Amino acid sequence: MVSRCHLYQWTIWICVFLLSSMLSCSKSSESASNSEGELFIKLIDAPANYQQLNIVIVYVSIHRIGGSEPFGWSFASTQTVGPINLLSLRNGESAQLLLNKVPIGEYDQIKLRFGPCTVIENGSESLLNFYTAPLSEHVLDYNFEVQEGQQTQLTFDFNVSRSVSKIGFNSYLFKPVIRVQNTLLSGSISGSVIDSNHNVVLATISTWTGIDSVSTLNDTSNGSFQLSDLPEKSYSIRIVPFDTISFHERRIDSLVVIRQTKNNLGAIVLQRR
Repeated sequence: MVSRCHLYQWTIWICVFLLSSMLSCSKSSESASNSEGELFIKLIDAPANYQQLNIVIVYVSIHRIGGSEPFGWSFASTQTVGPINLLSLRNGESAQLLLNKVPIGEYDQIKLRFGPCTVIENGSESLLNFYTAPLSEHVLDYNFEVQEGQQTQLTFDFNVSRSVSKIGFNSYLFKPVIRVQNTLLSGSISGSVIDSNHNVVLATISTWTGIDSVSTLNDTSNGSFQLSDLPEKSYSIRIVPFDTISFHERRIDSLVVIRQTKNNLGAIVLQRR
């Protein structure tokens, strides 16, 4: 028979074992819940018929898949960014929106809270009227995953010409149209546009991603252009000169974009009419 002393000792050891297991599980759970990865978001833009479009972003929050409202949301950044002139972000130029550590997990929405944003047209600066005023918040539907110890990179491609509408004299409505792309799963197409005498021909260069159009203007000094952060697929590129009376437009088909690869088309010559 087991003595009372031995029984008492066994009881103590069992309690210590159970308590130790519970503490270990608690620490493991806490460690898992505190695991973080890094989220990087950059901004680029398509051209528009304005001199400047200056935006301010007050915070960025992200929504975890399956999270109930409003508890599924968490801040990715609370640092105000801007003003940023979106119209300066083309042909490979970009601006950093955030670079922060965030909890690991799968997310399906990104919320931007805008501060005062302005547009400059014909030398006159006007405050933009936000379409959800007074909150000035815009939600993007996009699925992405943040993994422990790794960096998730996203590109926000603003389409200013579709984002801003003139609603009266010096009065504008701002409803952001933004293409979101996983940066590491994208490539680019670059080149320059000239005539047969090697003079720069100003043009609009555009393509279609299957979700939205992507376009840019070539540089006035050397004619160079870059269509950035394109998803992997085959593209047709349309080059439309500003001076359609003097030059023919041109189309280039079957351009295959591979992630993290730049397709340089070299000098594209537009023929005179």
